[in-house]
Amino acid sequence: MKKLFCAVVFSLCLLVSGLAFAGVPGILDITPAATLIVPFFEVGINDTTNPEDTLLIVYNRSASNSRIHYHVWDIHGNATDLYGDVLLAGNETWSATMRGLIAVSTGDVKEDLDDGGTYYHGFVTIDKTTAETTKNPTESGYPFATGTSSDSLEGFIYYVRLAEGSSNSMSMLPINWVDTATANSYLWGFYLNSDEREEFNAASMVCARRQASDSGGCSNVTTMSRVDSRIFLDPTYNAATRIILFTWRTDVIGGPSIYCDTHACESEYDYKQYDKAGSLVADTTIRLPNVVNIIDVSGSTNGLVSIQNIADSGNKYNTYGFSITNANPPSGASQNWDAIIPSYLVPD
Repeated sequence: MKKLFCAVVFSLCLLVSGLAFAGVPGILDITPAATLIVPFFEVGINDTTNPEDTLLIVYNRSASNSRIHYHVWDIHGNATDLYGDVLLAGNETWSATMRGLIAVSTGDVKEDLDDGGTYYHGFVTIDKTTAETTKNPTESGYPFATGTSSDSLEGFIYYVRLAEGSSNSMSMLPINWVDTATANSYLWGFYLNSDEREEFNAASMVCARRQASDSGGCSNVTTMSRVDSRIFLDPTYNAATRIILFTWRTDVIGGPSIYCDTHACESEYDYKQYDKAGSLVADTTIRLPNVVNIIDVSGSTNGLVSIQNIADSGNKYNTYGFSITNANPPSGASQNWDAIIPSYLVPD
C-alpha cells in the first residue's frame, strides 16, 4: 500500500511539472489559482420582492501584492462593460456584492444582465494580472499573470436571500496556471489564447485522469457523457431545485446547442430524471442554449437528474454543474433553508 501511495504521488508530481502547491491540470481541484470563475450569479432586480443577492470573496494567499481584474458576463457569454481592477496586499481579502456592483453600473449593463425582468443573471471571471486593463481575458494583449506564483487566489460565493431567512455558499472554480512547455495540449488554453490557464472540458478531464493513472494517452473526446445532479422536491418543505449548468467555449456566444445548430454535432441532449429508488420518472431531451443554463426541475420526487451526451465539439466547452435547492416550509422564514450540491461530471 505504501508503494502504491508513493507511485500515485510521484505520477501526480510529474503531471503538474513540479508545481508543488498547484492543482492537477484538467481537474477542478480546490487549490490556490491564477483565475477564478463565478459560474452563476443571481440578483433580484426589485430587492423588496426578490431579495436574492450574490456575494463574492477573493483572498490573496500570497505574502506579496496580487492584482486582480474582474469581468462580468451575461448568460450568453457576452462581456459587459462592468469590470474593474483591484490591488490586494499580501493576505488581503476583497469582497463585493453583485447587487452593489450592478447598482452603480450603466443602464446598458443592467439591460444586458436582465434575464426576464425579475433577476439579473450572468457569470464572472476573476484573473490575476500584471497591470490594470479595460480588456476582457479573451482579448489579445490581456495582461495575464503567469508562472507558479500566479496561483495565489482563493474565491468563495455566497448566494443569499437574507430577508427570507436563508443563504448558502460554494467555492469559486479555481483555474490553475499550466506550464505549457511540458503539459499536454489538452490541459491548457481555457480562454483559447496565450492565457496558460487549465481547461476543464471533456477531453482535458479524460487526459488528466489517464495521465494520473498511467492508463493511456490523451485523446479526442467530443462529448460529456453525463452531468448528474441531485434534486430535492419534497412538497412538505415547499422545496424547489434548479440545476445550474455552466458550458463555456470562449470563442462562441451561447452554449453547445447554439454552436451545434450550425455544425455537425447534436444540439439536443438526453434528460433523464430518476426517483430515489432509481426508477425513471422522466425521459426527454433538453437544449443548452446559454453559457449559464438555469434548469428548473419539475415534479415532487426526490432523486437525480442526468443530462447526457453533451456535445463538446472541438474540445472547448468547459463544463461545470451544481444544483440549488430552496426550501420554504409553511412554518415561516426562520425555518427556510437552501442547499448547494456539486454535480458529478462523467466525461466519457
